[in-house]
Amino acid sequence: MKEVLINDSYYIGFEGEPEIVFMYESLIGRHELRLWNGYFETFLDCLLEQVPVQNVILHEYYIHEGWYDESPWEIQDVEGALQLFKSFAVRELKEDENRASENITAMLPLLSVDIITFLEQANESGSRVFIIYD
Repeated sequence: MKEVLINDSYYIGFEGEPEIVFMYESLIGRHELRLWNGYFETFLDCLLEQVPVQNVILHEYYIHEGWYDESPWEIQDVEGALQLFKSFAVRELKEDENRASENITAMLPLLSVDIITFLEQANESGSRVFIIYD
């Protein structure tokens, strides 16, 4: 029986609220990175100010489709998603945004690293990656 490996450190304390799950399956089991939707949406909002909307994930978020309409939603371009998340620059956050949601933005650098690591592991295993909106 395969294992289910879950990192839910970005969802603890937000149980019952909307959740985003990055998921892939490998030979050893199912891998999940669970996060509170508020962290993910704030992260994507920050990225929208830093990079063009052409990236598939940003485009789907911007038009409110993708994982919102179809869950699980497959990330077709994992390499593009990796480049998107690697482009995040915390120093470019607007000062007023940073103050307004200080507790959330403080988590974004760590979240960015964990999403990148998760996607790299999925990519290395040759797995398909999905976003689940719950």
